Amino acid sequence: MSSLRIGLVGLHNHYHAIPFADELQKGIDGLELVAVSDEREWLVKKFGDERLKGDWTTDSEALIKRQDIDAVIITSYTSAHADQVELAARHGKHVLLDKPISTTLADADRIVAASQKVKVMLAYLLRFIPAYREAYEAKQKGAIGRLVSGTYSIRVPAEFIKDYPGADHMGWYIDPIKGGGGGFLDHGVHFTDFFRWFFGSDPVSVVATVGNLTYPELKTDDYGIATYTLKDGSIVTVESTWHAGGWFAPLTSPDRATVNGTKGEIEFHYQKSPQIEIQGIEDPWRERRYVDYVGGKRYEDCYRDLLIEFRDVIRGNRAPVPSAADGRAALEMVLAAYEASRSGRRVTFPFRAGGK
Repeated sequence: MSSLRIGLVGLHNHYHAIPFADELQKGIDGLELVAVSDEREWLVKKFGDERLKGDWTTDSEALIKRQDIDAVIITSYTSAHADQVELAARHGKHVLLDKPISTTLADADRIVAASQKVKVMLAYLLRFIPAYREAYEAKQKGAIGRLVSGTYSIRVPAEFIKDYPGADHMGWYIDPIKGGGGGFLDHGVHFTDFFRWFFGSDPVSVVATVGNLTYPELKTDDYGIATYTLKDGSIVTVESTWHAGGWFAPLTSPDRATVNGTKGEIEFHYQKSPQIEIQGIEDPWRERRYVDYVGGKRYEDCYRDLLIEFRDVIRGNRAPVPSAADGRAALEMVLAAYEASRSGRRVTFPFRAGGK
């Protein structure tokens, strides 16, 4: 069977674009990266010359329309997503879409509608980190009983977020239009998706505080914390920040999560050893388990595994998971938290910003 020919659209979220491209260049059976686009000529030329023998363009629309492209990975700035996904759908191109799905629920709805025509899969990496998948399987086997609460927190300094590799500024990440939000939105959608996946339950309400604590010069927030009540009665908290005073890894992980059940708990640190700890109160989970992977399995393989899943979804003609609807749900949770912070009140779901 011939390979699916992939176009990479936008180098804006280079933190994801480059690993996806690198994994494809290493070689994944059935996938071939053939071209890249970005409006910044100097940047896309360097990328294309180094990785694709010069097959690059500043015209993302033209790349999406190319007849020798079967699917696209979209890692452009967030407000461009809806237009690009709709264009891909019109031309029969399947889409692996970076997070967040969009900056508004209206645009997310456009993407969900487009996903009825082609496969649209969201690139939520936490679902594909090997240690996290092992924790999920343990949870499914009853290791910690019925889930009742959880917290997920990340702290990075704003100075770590750069517009492109080697840049001295944050660029589009702090553009309220292109990015749609700041430190809370940027990583927060990863964690709202994590809780929907891990708990298998949607939110019913949220209370939140979002603000700017460390970097007053930013036009966007650098801190946010939100507590959600889920339909199953569990309570989960997301803390997502750009307000740390310095870069902490590898001494400690900027990501930390705890999931509590009626019969135990799971602790997560994907960048720190051990990556997960599982402790139950009943056999065979009574002995505390420490799980650590080495090499690419600690983190980088999540990009490869996600690409393989994208390939298999297209070839198997089955529904993608996480889907465009999952992306919309994760965004809805974050936007509702922003509203809860602005209004000072509990916000209920379903949420529609501005009543629209």
